[in-house]
Amino acid sequence: MGVIVTLLPQPGRLQRLRTAIRDRHSIITCDDWGGVTRICETEPVHLAVLDLYADGPANFERVRVLKLRFPRVALIAYATVTQERARDMFDAGRCGLDGLVVADVDDAPAVLLMHIEKAEARSVASVVRPVIAGLRATVRDAILASVTRAHERLTPEAFARLLAVPRRLLTRRLTEAGFPAPHRLLTWGRLIVAAHMLEDTNRSADSVAQVLDFPSGSAFRNTCQRYLHSTPQQVRENGGAAHVIEVFMREARSRATVTGAHGGGNRSAGSITPTVPFTPIPSPPPPAPVPPVEVATGPDEPEPLR
Repeated sequence: MGVIVTLLPQPGRLQRLRTAIRDRHSIITCDDWGGVTRICETEPVHLAVLDLYADGPANFERVRVLKLRFPRVALIAYATVTQERARDMFDAGRCGLDGLVVADVDDAPAVLLMHIEKAEARSVASVVRPVIAGLRATVRDAILASVTRAHERLTPEAFARLLAVPRRLLTRRLTEAGFPAPHRLLTWGRLIVAAHMLEDTNRSADSVAQVLDFPSGSAFRNTCQRYLHSTPQQVRENGGAAHVIEVFMREARSRATVTGAHGGGNRSAGSITPTVPFTPIPSPPPPAPVPPVEVATGPDEPEPLR
């Protein structure tokens, strides 16, 4: 069971959150921003649900500080959105929030729970982002999207449309960099998020499989064995998301090295062009000389005219 810290002065919103969470996590309520910081320092908090207007005008500096000090804590804003606050919502997206719940619009229990799960996935992306910072933009965006959209069960076609890249080109870019094709990359993204959830020792493999829409707990365990050669329990013991990210990047480096060795080197940034060995075609042998034809003259041949 994880810990969720809240700054929600309105009792109705806190009750809706409790209804959505049920017994999945424990909730610690705070009365001010200082209390939120203290709880994050002393408790294993993985999610904070905040009213940006709890003490008056929207406090984006507090959000930035929280994100800077506790990068693994997912931050969700839960607020009433009016026309006057439209610009605030734009600024909220820039200061590190992982999700936005609009009060009385999308805070029904099932929808609220979906926002919470997606925000958790986005918080894992903050761990992945520095690891892939040096990659080509298309590859980097694809890896991040496979993590942040892990709950959506995207098809490779929908994934390519999301990235605004033709699927064939996306596959080629990923392969050139040593990463798997889109359908396998999407599975890796789900495994990274699943491993992050398994860091909560009270979460079972079956509950993680249900959240990420694996067909069953057995299907999730089989996927862990096939991709990680580990059980979910071993993934948890080896470090959770950090372990899966390490395995993922190690395999990518290995594939990139093999591709580079057989492909003739890197011709341009992030692009490997295979070199085909040249074999000269042998010239045909010169024709054999034709012997001269001798014409014999017999005794009956007439003499030439004089």
